[in-house]
This record gives sequence, structure tokens and C-alpha cells, in this order.
Amino acid sequence: MELIVVYVMVIGLFAGLPIVLDICLAYWSQNRMRRLLLEKASADKLTLAELKEFAREGGKPPPGIPGLARATMAITVIVILGIAVFHLLAEGGSEGDSQIINNVLSMLAGLLAAITGFYFGGKAAEKKTE
Repeated sequence: MELIVVYVMVIGLFAGLPIVLDICLAYWSQNRMRRLLLEKASADKLTLAELKEFAREGGKPPPGIPGLARATMAITVIVILGIAVFHLLAEGGSEGDSQIINNVLSMLAGLLAAITGFYFGGKAAEKKTE
């Protein structure tokens, strides 16, 4: 049972850490830019064009890394498949479990194919619209 907890923690850290870091860094960068602009404005060195840009960008959320969520989801599915294969090989099952192992691996491989198709299909659609 404790092995499952370790697997869940590894997957959670692997999937959550890049997203949380991206969010924190994006908001930190946005706040730093706002402080710099406000310091410049308080010293009366802000031009009208800079003030318009500041007003336009002020209400937008920070963009973060484009495509990070999609890439994280795709790679997390690959990690889940790898952990499942590792667990099945490390634990080794009895002969009666071979059908269950085969079904689980087939299901995970199908999921991997679907996620990979979604990931690369979305990338192709993004490039086409650009």
C-alpha cells in the first residue's frame, strides 16, 4: 500500500511542479514589471505610449509558458505508463495475473496513443493558425 502512495507522490510532483513554478514565476515577473513602471511613473519619466501600454497590459493575467499544460499532461501519461510497467516487472505476478497485466498495459498504451495524437495534433493546428 505504501508503494502506491510513493507512486502517487512522484506523479503528483512530476505533473504539478512545472505548472506551479510557471504560475509563480509568471506572477513574480508581472509584479516586478509593474513595480518598475510605477517607479518610473512616480519619477515623471513615463511617456504617454508607455502609460497606454501599462494600462492595456494591467488587467491581463501573465501568459506563462505556452503549451506547458499540454506537454505536462502528455509526459505525465508516459510517466504513468513507465511506472505501471516498472511496478508490474518489479512485483512480478502469478500466472493468473497475466491477463490483468495485459489488459492494464493495453489500456495504458491506448491512452498514450490518444494523448500523443492530441498533443501533436494540437501543435499542428496551432502552427497552421499562425
